Amino acid sequence: MLAVGKSASHYELLGVAPHASHDEIRRAYRALAQVHHPDTNPDAAAASMVEINAAWEVLGDPARRREYDWAIGTTPAPVFTRRAAEDGEDEDGDPLAHLRDDPDAPPARRRPADLLLFVPVMLLLGTLATFAYAVMSEASGLRTMAILMAPVTAASFIAAPLFMMLRARSRDS
Repeated sequence: MLAVGKSASHYELLGVAPHASHDEIRRAYRALAQVHHPDTNPDAAAASMVEINAAWEVLGDPARRREYDWAIGTTPAPVFTRRAAEDGEDEDGDPLAHLRDDPDAPPARRRPADLLLFVPVMLLLGTLATFAYAVMSEASGLRTMAILMAPVTAASFIAAPLFMMLRARSRDS
């Protein structure tokens, strides 16, 4: 169970996989500490407990564990837990990490249908410009058209997001 030796990694020493969770590592450390601690087992070698403590100091601290993983060339697989998803947090405790842009990721590809979100804004600007021009030029026909465009513009602010949600739902299924 205990792989004592200079060539053993901290993971091998504690008997856990590199993708083990913090709780699994803590349980393995406590189990080995109970077996190899000089107070509970006077026959155990003190060197093994020193190595177990050294492994726990590195793997028990998330920052030092990341550095150690990078140094030995093993990156643990990302572990997605149900509790983390419910809390809205990732492993680092940042609840907004899933919203942050990855600077190394390629830019998102835009589709022509994504321009649908600009339609309500353009209608609003067109309506306001038409109304302003109609007031300045005292053209009652243009003013009437601008007033009739106002409900269409308001409806587009409701319809465009609905169309986008329907499109996303059909794409997901």
